[in-house]
Parts: sequence; C-alpha cells; structure tokens
Amino acid sequence: MTMANGSRSLDQWYLTINRIYLDRNFYRDRFSLFAHLVEILGGLSLLATDKQKPDVTPESYVPKALAWWMALCGKVGVRSVEQMVWQKFPDVCSYCHRRPHENDRCVERKREPTALDWIELARLGEANIERRPKTLAGWQEMFAAIYPITATEGYPATVGRFTEELGELAEALRVLPIAPGYFLSEAADVFAWLMHLQNLIHSKRHYREVERGVALSQWFSSAYPDRCTDCQNPVCTCAPILPGTLGRIAHEIPKDTSSFVRGGALLSQEDALHLFNLGARSLRIGSRELEINVSLIRDIHRVVGELKVLAVTNRDVAKAQSLDLTRAIDGIEELVSCPISN
Repeated sequence: MTMANGSRSLDQWYLTINRIYLDRNFYRDRFSLFAHLVEILGGLSLLATDKQKPDVTPESYVPKALAWWMALCGKVGVRSVEQMVWQKFPDVCSYCHRRPHENDRCVERKREPTALDWIELARLGEANIERRPKTLAGWQEMFAAIYPITATEGYPATVGRFTEELGELAEALRVLPIAPGYFLSEAADVFAWLMHLQNLIHSKRHYREVERGVALSQWFSSAYPDRCTDCQNPVCTCAPILPGTLGRIAHEIPKDTSSFVRGGALLSQEDALHLFNLGARSLRIGSRELEINVSLIRDIHRVVGELKVLAVTNRDVAKAQSLDLTRAIDGIEELVSCPISN
C-alpha cells in the first residue's frame, strides 16, 4: 500500500472506484449493482460456516463489498459518502448518542416513534466535527469505538445482522423514487455493519497485532490500485461478464438444455402469457379487437404512463374536457393485469 493510498479519505476512494468502473457500471441499473453486493455476501457468509472453498479467503470479500457499496452509492447519486455516514454516525451511536453505545438505552430508544433524532444527530455532527475520520482506517477505528467487539461475539450473528441491513437497503432501493432519503439512512447502516464485521475479523485473525484499519486499507489498495486489475486500464474496459466468471459457473449449468425456445427450460415472454394465463386474451378498442401479446402490453403500459403525466400536468384541460382519466387508466390496468415492465 502506498502512502498516498493509505491516507486517502473515504470520499477520495469513493471517487476512485466510480472513476475506474464508471463506463462499466453506466449501463447497469441500481438493482443490478445491488445484486453484485448481495453476491459478495456469499463469500462473506463463509465466515459464519464450516464450509471451505479452495483459494477463497472470506475476509478478502470485505473490500469487494465496500467497492460495490461505493458503486451503488454512485449510481444512486450520493454526493458524499462521508457526509452520508457522518450524518447518522457522528462519532456516536445513532440511537443512544453514546460512545461506546449503551445497549439498554438503544433498545429503549428504538421503541419510541421517533427513535432517530436527526436534529440532535446534526448538532452532534457539528460538535464532533474535529473527530470526523480522515481515512478508511479511521472510519473502522471510529466504529470500533462506538460498537466494541464483545468477548462472546461470533460471526453467525454479525453476518446475520449484516444480511438484515442488506434487506433494508433493498427496500430503500425499491422505494427510492418516492423516498430517496431512506436510502441515505440504510446505506450508512450497511457501511457501519461492514466496518463492524471487519473489526470482528480483526479481533479473531492472526493479524491482531497489526494496527486496526491497516489490514483493510492494504487489502482495498491492493484490490483497487487506481486501475482495473483485470484489464489493467485506468477506466475499466472489461466485458460485462468476465470469461473467468463464465468458466467458473459452467459446471453449474444443466446439460442439454435450450433456453427461450419451444420446449426449452425457460419461457419466452409470449409463452409466459399463455402458460400463466395473464390478463385478457383480447382487447376491444372501438370496432377493433386486438390480441393480447407482449408488444401490446408494453404499448399499453407506455400509454398509461403518458396519460398519468397528462392528468397531472394538464389538470385544467382534463377537467374542462370532462376526461375521467383516473377511471380510464384503472380500467385499462385491470383489463391487462400483466407484470411485464416496459
């Protein structure tokens, strides 16, 4: 690890990761990036089991998870991950406002309707601003002070809690269009538990004599040395799915199966319409009767979306022409009740 990399702030790493993989992730949506983050959890979960995989070091998945977390935050459009995390964890626990946190007080506060006091957290953030971590290692140290590892703490419970936080982050992604602030809160929680997991690894592995945070900084710098380690370019030019990935999963694919063809293992969208009997078979518009198919459903969904926009942006016109757009939209959606997105 170079001195420059070791002294980088969390935001500097955030910008570095998104610069390297900007082009590769540009065409991925937020759910695709989240799927990659969940995929990494498979490697981390080995910490909590007796299962062993050749040439797989479970703790090496922590920097990978951190990088995908940064990529996801970049896709959502987070301006500063440092500010996002500090807003919820200003060198104290989010609930009890203590360092180290007091479990009984946390449990009591979480029962209250307004468990998170964002105004008080903002005040604490300003009061403690001088203690805001300046490096990745510093953030790990801060969370070790807020949530110390107990003598009886083990991997299963911690990995389980991390999984729970990923589930809440999934919910935040699902409701992002109407509640974007929820993502900021849940993404901060995922980072906090990732740091806690790294602190647990630090307490149990043979490198305990190494200063806290140094191991993670070394791993992260080695995995992301200002370039993609696969194509060696400063801006990644790798294929969406690496050849190595295809080779690794090849033995998991059933033999002699054809996908998306008649009689194959997977259904085409047209076949799914008939097999699952989704929606009406035909749609009558005036004197015309149209067969329900995937193309028509997509067109209807598009038109319904445009009608909704019209109803909102031209309310006066809609009212003047006595257009009951809501009833019309509901009727179309009920007639063609098919979960195929456009």
